[in-house]
Amino acid sequence: MSESPEGPSGGATEAQARMRTSSFRLRVVPLGTSAGRPTLARGASALAVVAEGAWVLCDCGEGAQVAALRAGLSFSRLDAVLITHLHGDHFNGLPGLLGTLGLEGRERPLTVAGPRGIASLLEALARAGSLGIGGLPLLIVELEGEGGRLELPADAAISFGVESRALTHRVPTFGYRVSLRDRPGTLDVEAALAAGVPRGPLLAEVKEGRTVMLPDGRRLEGSKFLGPVRRGPSVAYALDTTPCRAAVELGRGADVLVHESTYEHARAELAHARGHSTGVEAARIALEASAGTLLLTHFSPSVDGERVADEARSIHGRVVAAADQQGLEVTAPDPAPAASSAELRP
Repeated sequence: MSESPEGPSGGATEAQARMRTSSFRLRVVPLGTSAGRPTLARGASALAVVAEGAWVLCDCGEGAQVAALRAGLSFSRLDAVLITHLHGDHFNGLPGLLGTLGLEGRERPLTVAGPRGIASLLEALARAGSLGIGGLPLLIVELEGEGGRLELPADAAISFGVESRALTHRVPTFGYRVSLRDRPGTLDVEAALAAGVPRGPLLAEVKEGRTVMLPDGRRLEGSKFLGPVRRGPSVAYALDTTPCRAAVELGRGADVLVHESTYEHARAELAHARGHSTGVEAARIALEASAGTLLLTHFSPSVDGERVADEARSIHGRVVAAADQQGLEVTAPDPAPAASSAELRP
């Protein structure tokens, strides 16, 4: 198991080029939406946050890699695996996934983040000969304290922003927020041309907000020809947890908040005793956080997810009960409108 390997030369430049030309949106694909154990209808916890050309996996319960294949996701484009905690229904699929990547001969580094102990657990599996990752380059990030920002390798396929926050569960647990980087505002082409910027490479530089030197020797600040910055779409992922301030902060202004809703509200006391939340409590968190859409997941096999979502809709206006393989298209709002957009896509 290796750490901090160097990517192929020129990788960062290629990644930046892909970022500039990629679609400015995310897609959330629930790969497993059950709590505790898989059922015939719902797999163990796993969720993909997908951009054009790359994706991040949040949790990796049993069966996650099969679910990813069914969703049409390419493992070669996987940039990071973000494990919330080391309970088996969130972690047990990771060794198999890493083994698959090793068999495929992956050379690009894969970031694996999780609470303290995840590195020693993977090392123990490797020493026992049951991991089988070969020369797969892993960048293991162990989270402690309140969490913080994660830096993905420079040659990651897409420039994802990833932040973590410590949640409240029976074992050390971290939620995550995954976003696309903000982009410069829309270029006023007519104004730039009128100011003497010729079409071609210089106009492209202005579009990026850079200062350029015109053929006549004048310097122009590209930012003066751009509209408001376009905020990158964001997805917050909060499970497993009882209701807590960290979940609110994690979901603050997120276009989609994915929050656990293990039980209906009548069993709130049981939920808290086991370190979980109800759908109503998740809705209160989404409302306080001003999150755009609340995607409920992590349903106990004993509950009806739609009923849990119906309870939550009395609190928050945009609630979706997650179902395996049923994706959400996520875009950040334009600078002028106030509401975010998330559209259900099968």
